[in-house]
Amino acid sequence: MWPNYALVASNLPPEEFGRHYTVGSSRYYHGQVIFAQIQDDYRHDYFQIDELLKDVVPNQAGRPKRTKFISCYRVLEHMDPSAFMDLYITSVSGQVLRLQQAPYERTHEPGFIRTYQEICPFSAIVLSHMAPPDFGEYITDLSLPKSAPQVMFTQIDFVIEDFLNQIEANPFHTSPIPNVHPHKLKEQILEIQGKPEKSTKAISLDSVLGKISFFQLRTGFWIAAQDREIFYPIPDRSALENDHPEFYRSLLG
Repeated sequence: MWPNYALVASNLPPEEFGRHYTVGSSRYYHGQVIFAQIQDDYRHDYFQIDELLKDVVPNQAGRPKRTKFISCYRVLEHMDPSAFMDLYITSVSGQVLRLQQAPYERTHEPGFIRTYQEICPFSAIVLSHMAPPDFGEYITDLSLPKSAPQVMFTQIDFVIEDFLNQIEANPFHTSPIPNVHPHKLKEQILEIQGKPEKSTKAISLDSVLGKISFFQLRTGFWIAAQDREIFYPIPDRSALENDHPEFYRSLLG
């Protein structure tokens, strides 16, 4: 799902697959890796799955086939939501956190502006008046120019009022969003605040995943497809520390 949008077959179980991409591959990637496991029996005419799976076997020495790319283009839009299993987040040091699907049951009061990080196939950071389910339905509405059939996104924990107060008190206050100038960010916030009818306001085309701490992500991850959505809740910091101590410690390094 990020930073590689491909469909990949592997003999490795998910935890080893995540470690392979961050610390064990010759194509070393420094940063978080996000991927989902797909049902083994999922098939779609767009993918040559059965043909390419013939090559996904251990070698003569018994060494597993680590990666076999099935497709690198338009993958997410050809995945049925029912095919998704667990989601995995890999830290820089190769520790892997497994997230399971759950119903999204939060209720939302109107008037809040939320900050969304699109993950796949887009990478923009977007301000929006909409709650996550509404945002997911909006960005998968194919009648709109900035949409896709299926989109993965998360929410950045960004308290807008605190930022506006801080930059008012100190014009040199740094931006909480990497690569976005603080005064430009202020202008964009004020613009969407003054236009409650405006659905979204993009503040950057550059993803900040890997540039901000995992602790700065809020609530969870969504895979949206119009009237269908998948939600993977993120454990809170206390639950991460108590239930996933190795992954938690890897975030502090």
